[in-house]
Amino acid sequence: MATPEIPIGEPRVQERAEEFVVDETLKNAGAQVVQKTFKAQVKDDKGQPLIQTPPTQVVNITPPAPQPTLTSWAKGQITLSLTWLGAFWLRILKKALHFGWRVIGKQNATD
Repeated sequence: MATPEIPIGEPRVQERAEEFVVDETLKNAGAQVVQKTFKAQVKDDKGQPLIQTPPTQVVNITPPAPQPTLTSWAKGQITLSLTWLGAFWLRILKKALHFGWRVIGKQNATD
């Protein structure tokens, strides 16, 4: 016995507001909005902080050569240590770009 096919309509997309609003009936039931970012230090029963935020870090890096030189070093033979040094510094520069660190040091001669 075959079942009839159910027509599938267009999917409905509903946008939600930025802040979650708790309905009055939910408030009466005890529901509340939980804040995601803490502005105050939360402590346990003994007074020890439960959440420790890391201090803001200011990282400065100084590469040994400009980026084109590091790129040419990284494309060398895998048996040379200079190749690995260039690859290391290129990874550090990419990491600095990702985390917003300050790069101090050698610049291109054309800049």
